[in-house]
Amino acid sequence: MNRWLIVIFASLAGLIGFANPVQAAAPERVLLVYDSENIQADGQYQIDSLSRILASLHIVVQRENMSAYQSGTLTDQRFSGVITMVNWHQSRLTNAQFLRDRTAFTGKKLHIGQNLTAAEQAALGAGQILTHQQYTLQDTASGARQLLPFMSDQWSLFPATGERIGTLQQQGTDRQYAFGTIRGNQAYLPTYSASGLTNVLSTRLLAQFFAGRAPEQNPVLVLTGVTPVSNLPLLRRTTAFLRQQGIPFTVSATMTALNPELPEHSAYLRALAQVQLDGGVIFWQVPEVYDPTAQTAAILRQQFNAQLGEAIKEMVYPVGISAPGYWQFDRTFCQSLTPADQTVLLPDPRNYDLRRYAPTTTAAPLPQALAALAWAEENTMTGVEALRFAAPTALTIALPTTTKNFQALRRPQQTWRALGEDPVARQLQGARHTVAITAGQYTVDGQEAVLGQRAVPHAQAKRTATAASQVNAFTRWQGTVLLIFIIIALAILTAFLLYGRRIYRNQFRRKGPKP
Repeated sequence: MNRWLIVIFASLAGLIGFANPVQAAAPERVLLVYDSENIQADGQYQIDSLSRILASLHIVVQRENMSAYQSGTLTDQRFSGVITMVNWHQSRLTNAQFLRDRTAFTGKKLHIGQNLTAAEQAALGAGQILTHQQYTLQDTASGARQLLPFMSDQWSLFPATGERIGTLQQQGTDRQYAFGTIRGNQAYLPTYSASGLTNVLSTRLLAQFFAGRAPEQNPVLVLTGVTPVSNLPLLRRTTAFLRQQGIPFTVSATMTALNPELPEHSAYLRALAQVQLDGGVIFWQVPEVYDPTAQTAAILRQQFNAQLGEAIKEMVYPVGISAPGYWQFDRTFCQSLTPADQTVLLPDPRNYDLRRYAPTTTAAPLPQALAALAWAEENTMTGVEALRFAAPTALTIALPTTTKNFQALRRPQQTWRALGEDPVARQLQGARHTVAITAGQYTVDGQEAVLGQRAVPHAQAKRTATAASQVNAFTRWQGTVLLIFIIIALAILTAFLLYGRRIYRNQFRRKGPKP
């Protein structure tokens, strides 16, 4: 009897489990607390780089300045991990509330930089405090090496034993120390950099410590700086060169929908269509926003829909979005990232101030993100034939602007990941259309699209009226008034000319009767 009861209950449990499938696990949440942005030393770009790597690992990060930290923010219920980032060790900034909450926190704790507390040193084990040294960073897994700059500050270093990520070889001696150290739920990195072998090993530690995995994967090659005013012949030569070399690549291209009747507009889209024929995958590059307003989100959405509709008409099929990392931390900008399954997170720009309209401390979670690094900055290491990363990574190369720059382009000794060949469908939605790519096959609204042939989507996109700003409306009104004024002035001048000509002719006419 008991056996039959067990069978019945097991069957009911199976039916319940079948009727309510297991939901996908929510992404991990990590609190990143930094002491200072350290703008004088470009420390804000280190914070941006770390945030983008966490996003590529599908970890939701919340950033807090240590001075603004409030008691009770860090709890086991809200976060699975915490990162203490010392970005300006000379400041010696501390927050008693944060230190108390961090001590009580039972999740994973990572310290980056100097100024370890006594409790952190005790948890990490016996180490040494060294200063005025120079080290060679080594990765025994790949054989890569990089000489680090001379260190005049104090570093806390631990033996190169146990669970470690990379080693530091002290110059002139045979002493070795661990670069990344993991002890249970405690981890430590003596320094962090947005490029080079330091970045590669830091990414590996982040993946292993927080995500519980560190599978090495090839990076994606992304060609940046592609705009309607680019040198289109050089763009075609560059993509043809990459095709001939058998290099899969992605192009981060600024889209356009204004003045589609102009020949330059068609020429640009034809060049992007040729990029696809050369094997390139197109990502929509978000525009630069200098002065956001309450209408920015609506304007961006209108532009995106119009640009995607015009692109599809010209057989250009974007399947992803590329955007600066700070777009994640703005409630207005992050809405423009939701239409895509894939996003390339570029470094924050340095050519203009970051003007946020609705800033937030928590990044918007993305389905799949790739953290971008400049390929030129990765050439500082030696002893490695091909770079592999523990997180989805994109290495960027700027589009050559001159023939000399193109001639300097050489085949990178690197194995690249082909985004277009992924068996998992990746799609981009907008303008009543859905563009997807699966294992190299494009589809538009569910119908196969052949490159070089116009797609016939189910729902034709209605032409979106351009959202004109008040400045544009005033400019058009001013131009109309000026045109009317010129026409009236020309009419008056013509009348005066005719009247003056008549007076001038009358001066030479004889007056009175002829002799």
